[in-house]
Amino acid sequence: MMNETVGRGRRGFTLVELIIASVILAMLIITIGYFFTQMISNSDVMDQKTRALELCREGIEQYRTLDVSSWSDGNYGLETIEEFEREFTLSTPYSSYPDAKLVMCEVRWTGANGPETVSLSMLY
Repeated sequence: MMNETVGRGRRGFTLVELIIASVILAMLIITIGYFFTQMISNSDVMDQKTRALELCREGIEQYRTLDVSSWSDGNYGLETIEEFEREFTLSTPYSSYPDAKLVMCEVRWTGANGPETVSLSMLY
C-alpha cells in the first residue's frame, strides 16, 4: 500500500518560480542574440575593410607596371568600384631624386560605422 501523504503539496512549480525561470531564460536569450548580432556586424565591417585593402593592393600593382617617372604630381584615376571609391595620388617626395615617385592609393566607403578610408603607398 502506498503512502499518499508523501509528495503531497509538491505537485509542480509555483507561479513565482515559473516567472523567475522565464525572466532568467529571456535574459539569457537576449544576451546570446546580442552577442551573435555583434559578431555578424563586426564580420561585415571586417569584410569591407578586407575588400578595400584588396582594391588598394590591386591598384598599387597596376601602377607598378606603368612608367610613372615622367608623370606630373597630382591625383589620378578616381573610380567607383562596387560601393568603394578608389583614387591615386602621385608625388615626388625627394627633390634630389626627381625620377622617384610616391604612389598612394586611397579607398573610401561608407560602412556601418560611417565614412571609412584605407590607404597604401609605394615608392617607385
